[in-house]
Amino acid sequence: MAELQHFSHECKLASPEIFTYGVCNICYKDEPVEFACKSCKFDLCKTCCELPQKVFHEFHPDHTLEFCLGQYDRTPEYVVCSGCGNMFSGSFYECKECEIYLDLGCAHFKNIVTSWDLREMLHYSHCHLVKRCRPGQDAKGCCLLCELPLSPSSICYGCVHCYSFLHERCLDLPIEIQHPVHPPHPLRRLDYAHNCGVGRDCNACGDKIIGVPFGCLECNFDIHMRCADSLLRSLMHKSHEHRLFYVCGGMKSTYGRMPCEICMRGDWVYATYYYQCVECDSIFHFKCVDIPESVVKKSFHIHPLVLKTFVAENNSMEYCGVCETIVHAGHHAYTCKECDFVGHIGCILREEEPSPLYLKDLYSSGKVTMRSIDQDYSGTNNLENKLTVNDIWHIHVMKPVLMSDLDKYPCCKICGGKILSNPWKCETCSFETHHYCAELGRPSKHRLHQNHPLTLLPKYPSQEKMKCDVCRGNIYNFNLFCRICDFVIHINCALKSKHVLEALRQKFTGTWRGWCKKGVHNRLVQVMVSRSYPTTCVICDEKLCGKAVSCMKCEEIYHPQCIESYHT
Repeated sequence: MAELQHFSHECKLASPEIFTYGVCNICYKDEPVEFACKSCKFDLCKTCCELPQKVFHEFHPDHTLEFCLGQYDRTPEYVVCSGCGNMFSGSFYECKECEIYLDLGCAHFKNIVTSWDLREMLHYSHCHLVKRCRPGQDAKGCCLLCELPLSPSSICYGCVHCYSFLHERCLDLPIEIQHPVHPPHPLRRLDYAHNCGVGRDCNACGDKIIGVPFGCLECNFDIHMRCADSLLRSLMHKSHEHRLFYVCGGMKSTYGRMPCEICMRGDWVYATYYYQCVECDSIFHFKCVDIPESVVKKSFHIHPLVLKTFVAENNSMEYCGVCETIVHAGHHAYTCKECDFVGHIGCILREEEPSPLYLKDLYSSGKVTMRSIDQDYSGTNNLENKLTVNDIWHIHVMKPVLMSDLDKYPCCKICGGKILSNPWKCETCSFETHHYCAELGRPSKHRLHQNHPLTLLPKYPSQEKMKCDVCRGNIYNFNLFCRICDFVIHINCALKSKHVLEALRQKFTGTWRGWCKKGVHNRLVQVMVSRSYPTTCVICDEKLCGKAVSCMKCEEIYHPQCIESYHT
């Protein structure tokens, strides 16, 4: 029995006694097993057994690239190949000193003289840094902006933490439209800070919005890009003044007891499809709208058309023969028995062509600009010099107020603690905080995570739950988050650290011999409190600024004379 000590595994590998297939732990291909470690269930195919531990390429002449075995729990899970630009999650070769990676395929090529044009950017639509790349062979999902499927070779900006992508060509799409379905205000692409946590539901189809919605924060109105486009060509019916939007997939819970606008009955128990007016939030039975079972529309198609539930063959995409946009599988549509023509109901039954016909017709003219998360959402006020806190449904513009301006029992909406002095409050709503919690709304490098600035977010950053990197508890509400390296921390964990004293305008000056008020901790610190940000002594309940003593474990601060006399 042959043995092999391979650099990818700590145990000696042995050739199997009988011929067998297995999934190679390096390339993940189902190949004949050449060598294996039974105790670790580690298998290698013949090709991977012959891999070199180090490779050299002309495009990176300063250092050799060393082999790195793919691990399912590696963070981040994905890397971008510096040769072909594909994002992947398997084994690779890397430069230990530079951010250079090669997948196994590119590592074998000897003629790579130029590297992939890798660029990075922070985009308003996603919580993490995104890198220029291709989705690669495992491409799945859709572009977060255009909502169209990804192809393996399309040039995108992708996230190595989430495996989410933005087409490079979509980065310049306008961020604002004036849509007829929501005439009071323009609809804008929402920043990642307003789309974090569990995400948002589309006001048209009711589904969870996976990508970047068009939304109006003022009216709590959100919509898919594809639904915003479809609404322009939806059905006009004699019973209603607005366009009716076809909904398939079950009744939204908020509509459970609403009556149909035509028959005035509310029997929706078995309704899996219906029509909805998004503009006035009313619903219609599909049968009450009285869609013809068959039609002849020679202006669109020479053969008779029959109404039926459209079924896509082999999961392929089909397009409406009138508007040339996608017809979704499972939706009602008009189809032709004699050929493969298919058309939306609204397109076939329309009397005249709607204007605008497509979403692109609504895009604002002029230069498109990118927007940062702390930019004013109304587009009218300049918030550059104001302290703001991003919330899910609102951007709070904070200002200092008196204690008498707060609720009877004031509680900080960021950390959850009682407000005893120096409160701050939103200019337009009842959102109230400690002055030092409001200050966390300014991204800064001097807190807990020295490498990059941390951003205050109202929910966990991505739509998958995250754990605090300090206490390992689940993140639910306000947190501090690093967009570069995915570091996240509870607000209360951040406030327990001496580093946050800088954010609170309290400077650490030394240690203090003595016990805390509770007599539990004897490692106290001396701090200086700015007169612009005074606080309250927990012993005498009087104003405190200048020299002070703090117990970081109890999160308490005292006058030096108060804590000295307290234990004498």
